[in-house]
Amino acid sequence: MLRSPRLEALFGKRLDLVTFADVQGLVGREEAAEAADLDYKELVHAKNPEQKAEFCKDVVAMANDRGGALIVGVREDGDQAIPEAITKVDVTDAERQRLYAVLTNTAPHPLPVDIVPVNDPDDPGRGVLLVLVERSALAPHTVLDTREKVHHRDGWLRYPIRNGAATRWMQEPEIATRYRDRFTHGRSVQDRVSEVKLECLLAYEERDQWDGGDDGSASQASSPLAPRVPHIPYFEENREPARPVLAVTVAPEVAGRLVINRASLMEFQRSIGTTSVLVGRDVTFENIQVAPGRLVASFGAPIIGLYAEFHEDGSGTFLVTLLPPKSDDTVELIAQDAMFYVLSGLRCLGRHARDRTGATGVAAIRCSILGGINELGGAETVLPHRGDPYEIKLISEGNQGEYANLRSTIRAVGNAFAHVDDLAVDGPGLISAAAMVANEACHAFGLPEVPLLDINGTINFHHWGPSMEPTIASWANTFGAGT
Repeated sequence: MLRSPRLEALFGKRLDLVTFADVQGLVGREEAAEAADLDYKELVHAKNPEQKAEFCKDVVAMANDRGGALIVGVREDGDQAIPEAITKVDVTDAERQRLYAVLTNTAPHPLPVDIVPVNDPDDPGRGVLLVLVERSALAPHTVLDTREKVHHRDGWLRYPIRNGAATRWMQEPEIATRYRDRFTHGRSVQDRVSEVKLECLLAYEERDQWDGGDDGSASQASSPLAPRVPHIPYFEENREPARPVLAVTVAPEVAGRLVINRASLMEFQRSIGTTSVLVGRDVTFENIQVAPGRLVASFGAPIIGLYAEFHEDGSGTFLVTLLPPKSDDTVELIAQDAMFYVLSGLRCLGRHARDRTGATGVAAIRCSILGGINELGGAETVLPHRGDPYEIKLISEGNQGEYANLRSTIRAVGNAFAHVDDLAVDGPGLISAAAMVANEACHAFGLPEVPLLDINGTINFHHWGPSMEPTIASWANTFGAGT
């Protein structure tokens, strides 16, 4: 569910807990007056083209501005714009779906909108609708206005925006500026992904204590990769082995804000220490720290198995140490393990962005499979004390034919975009995002798409091997995403 800070403050609770009595409590309250982020509608017909365009104009105007909420089924005082009476409207699923369809057909681009029913317990099927609108990173959005067909037979694309408690149409210079901002921000969020990933990998390299010992063997340490135990080859000239890693990075386009202080650190320690970080498995971070502008969590010591950085703006990187080879210079990465970590990383970072910082909208995602931290690209990442990157080979546990004759690589990177809310929730949206970013990363191995996940949001269980299939099936069955 999308959020509305204004409504949450007025109701004093989460919007999924709001009751009809709570809405009635708005009547006569001056602080509930209409504003740029709050509007009241006595009803929404949206039956003919004129009514549809008017409803979409109100919603799109908020998406183009700061976001907000329309409360349908409330009449406001004409002079002060304060709620005057609850008039009630149809709040059935059929009505909600109809309004969603109106938005889809009249506003050409998908809008970040939730329509939440608040039922009157004494009048089934009637109540008020909370139309929650998120500030959109894809602004400016348009409305297909068909009310003036006399000038054009198909209508006009127009750009509404909030003007205080009213709505106006943007002028051409504003539209041009907003488009420029959209494309500039799209480039800058990719830069943010690169920056966050680089900072995390270099910090991980500094913190991890991989002691090869005289014979090159590593000391035993707790690891989410158990029971597999890494054997670290001996490197001459005091060069430590390369660290093969899988890293997932998320950067929301509409940044959130987290103030790092004693209270937020304690809440972070409480939540991150009691919430499983891996999908379907009870694994929590063990070590919690603060770094400039971010919170840091890791699992495993002195050898770090999981490492994550959570930034104040909602961005972050989730990193998994891959097992180095036992003999040759090729790391064998089991595809289902990789997908498991991508799903886990996206969910962990999505929840940080949405729940901890309040970030919203679309997020840029990057999945990086690296044979060594050196292999990041750019002179600033050269680590001369590290060995050469390993080759990574993608394999399957069940010997499926899709992985036969794939090539090895030292670097595989995939990029995608997904809504922050989809990443934070176990469900088809999370699976779809993982499939998209993993598919592109696996092109580096010569694999056109990963058969374990589908971009339609389902899991193909028959492609998972026996060591992982029960775990992923149990997880997926909680929301019905299997095939």
